Amino acid sequence: MASNEATKAKATNKAAAKPTSETSRDLLKERLEFVLTCIEVTGIKVDFPAVGQHYGISTNAAKKRLQRAKDHVAKLVEVREAALLDENKAVETTEDEEA
Repeated sequence: MASNEATKAKATNKAAAKPTSETSRDLLKERLEFVLTCIEVTGIKVDFPAVGQHYGISTNAAKKRLQRAKDHVAKLVEVREAALLDENKAVETTEDEEA
């Protein structure tokens, strides 16, 4: 005969994946840009040997990772500025057509 007792669900080791939204990605990009700007503007010297040791990578690999992050942010800024220029041109064109 089958028991009428409720059984406990077994826990799995898999974590539920959170869906990433565009807003959270944009927020992360803005924060990355902010941190890199702080580093550049204040002239902070990054201790690459310490960073490399922390991540278990070489000093050169740590330098390259920072350079890639800077390049990525520079590209994001260019794209954002180009989009703003296009948007401003579209608004100006619309205003001219109305006049």
